Amino acid sequence: MDRFLATINNRFDAIIARLDGHGVILKKIIDDLGQLKGACAKKAALEGASAIARDLGLRRTKNLSSEKLQDLIDSADTANIYVDDLRSFRVADLIMEATAEDGEVCYVAVEISYTASGRDTKRALRNAEFMTRFTGKRAFAVVSGLFRDDRI
Repeated sequence: MDRFLATINNRFDAIIARLDGHGVILKKIIDDLGQLKGACAKKAALEGASAIARDLGLRRTKNLSSEKLQDLIDSADTANIYVDDLRSFRVADLIMEATAEDGEVCYVAVEISYTASGRDTKRALRNAEFMTRFTGKRAFAVVSGLFRDDRI
């Protein structure tokens, strides 16, 4: 399926190159479609957050807001962390608090994408590492997507 999507994207790029000024319009439509696909994937993952936690043997207690993530950043030693990484973490797709069967509080960092890729994997791992660093608690990295890139 990923090869199919790559072939379609290559064909769209070729068509856009041949369409002169009309290619800009087609490119805008394609970009808008990508945004809609991403929003659909995010909505589905957010609605299924409890199931994601349960697949890890956890029970979701709450989703953390970007404000809560900023509070964690503000109270942590972030001297050796790139500012762009902290900005990206603050607006993570989904960070949820969960409890293990023994009552241990832990966290799940979820990156959500229509087509999950290696970039999503890196972000999920980074966000889970930040949660462990900032809270001292165990954190899991999850990538959620309808399709996945072979490099994931």
